[in-house]
Amino acid sequence: MATIHDVARKAGVSSATVSHVINNSRFVAPETRQRVMEAIESLRYRRDGVARSLRRAKTSTIGVIIADITNPFFAELVRGIEDRIYGHEEGFNLILCNTDEDPAKERLYLDVLQEKRIEGLIIVPTGENAASLEELVRAGLPIVFADRFIDGLGVDSVVVDSEDGAFVLTSHVIASGHRRIGVLRAMLAANTLEMRIDGYRRALESAGIAFDPNQIISCRHSIEDAHQAGLRILDSPDRPTAVFCTNNYMTLGMVQAITDRGLRCPQDIAVVGFDDFAWAASFSPRLTALAQPAYELGKEAADILMKRIGRSAFATPVHRILKGTLIVRESGGPSVLM
Repeated sequence: MATIHDVARKAGVSSATVSHVINNSRFVAPETRQRVMEAIESLRYRRDGVARSLRRAKTSTIGVIIADITNPFFAELVRGIEDRIYGHEEGFNLILCNTDEDPAKERLYLDVLQEKRIEGLIIVPTGENAASLEELVRAGLPIVFADRFIDGLGVDSVVVDSEDGAFVLTSHVIASGHRRIGVLRAMLAANTLEMRIDGYRRALESAGIAFDPNQIISCRHSIEDAHQAGLRILDSPDRPTAVFCTNNYMTLGMVQAITDRGLRCPQDIAVVGFDDFAWAASFSPRLTALAQPAYELGKEAADILMKRIGRSAFATPVHRILKGTLIVRESGGPSVLM
């Protein structure tokens, strides 16, 4: 592997001049810069990032752990993180890990990222590794929770107001004339899902509608499991006239179930979902949803982390709560009420 000294010899300059060209740390005459760049290209020189980080006692690396890389919401969240991190003057790198909502994978990635000597961590926690995360907090690693949080760890967080979003979404359904509103809930340890159920209940209470726990159907977090749960909802003798889906996977599974049963939405049953996605407006009918600012959430989480790095990780935690936006389309009703 070529070294900086090899580049200097080929370009006929000093190693210091090569360093100035690479780091843009001092003016170098254009013709000299050109010779150095040609030597770098010819020798296929790459900076030794490990050696550089050891000299600086820094790795300039951020760890990001998300719950499901196939979910468009998390893809957009990562995009926001990436744009903020790569816009930072320090030139941070990013290591992305995907847990698939598996606590064991999350624990493994926490160990791997420690070995990589990351300088900060943004994590969408599964909710079941609080002890491991607490060790990192005590060690002084800056951590930001994104989308979800774990109480009691004194960690920065950025989340969307799930309770308020669910309240707004359910209130919209009620305003369309529905009184029997079911819920299709993903079985996750995420506290934000509990907040969505709280928002749903609050909307019912505000409208004078009794809460019926039997109207909440839970299933594993996949489109196919949501599809099967949706079929059970549709086949029940006291089928609701509308269904509130707690995330986009639940919405997709519910819509598939309605199609399989040959029913019409919203004429036979209305559907609304927490999470909007790019193709929601392409469905027939178009889907009513609570859109989360995923990109802004990721960018804000990265911004907080950047400010933490190099400062005390034990300062007062920052908690940002972003608001979702109700996107009214056709799927939310009104339906043929029963």
